[in-house]
Amino acid sequence: MPRFVDLTRLLHPDMPRFPTDPPLQVSELESAAADSFEVLAYAFVGPSGTHVDAPSHVRPGGRTLADIPVEPLPLVVFPLPDASFLTAADILAWEDTHGRVPADSFAALHTGWADGPAPGWSLEAVQLLHSRGVTAIGHDTLNTDPSVLTDRGDYPAQRWWLANDHWQVEFLTGLEQVPATGAQMWVSWPVPAGGSSFPCRAVAVV
Repeated sequence: MPRFVDLTRLLHPDMPRFPTDPPLQVSELESAAADSFEVLAYAFVGPSGTHVDAPSHVRPGGRTLADIPVEPLPLVVFPLPDASFLTAADILAWEDTHGRVPADSFAALHTGWADGPAPGWSLEAVQLLHSRGVTAIGHDTLNTDPSVLTDRGDYPAQRWWLANDHWQVEFLTGLEQVPATGAQMWVSWPVPAGGSSFPCRAVAVV
């Protein structure tokens, strides 16, 4: 029987977020009662919590969330060595053990990050995944790139990946419950017209 691993974080006002983004706001318009239904209003930016980024996030005229098909993708998970970013050499070493990264797959980076300076992908790593035909990437951090770069406004890996017509999921959780190979990734989201980022539900089927 398959095992389902929810890789989605709860949306709440105190969740970690990009420093310039406002916090999630929730207000009750109506409460549940015998003659009424609970109605909550939410105010948040598109890249909130576990969220998906489409190519149009960085590329004018690029594919939006409405253009990305919802389909299962083979899932591979890379653990992060004791470093600030995953390198192309790390991926090649992973392939020596697990085999070549499959085309049309979802590649996730498990860093175990919780607080403080965040690790991430190197530009060379995502370029190698592109050459392998990977469809999408994901990570358990707020940004594709490590904070040593994002703190100074540099996003080389994220910009390159999205500009080359790929998509990604940020701020995943639970990747320690997923094997390096053999699982499938399901990601779904609402479809805002022209949207480039939005909270999503990410589930691994093991």
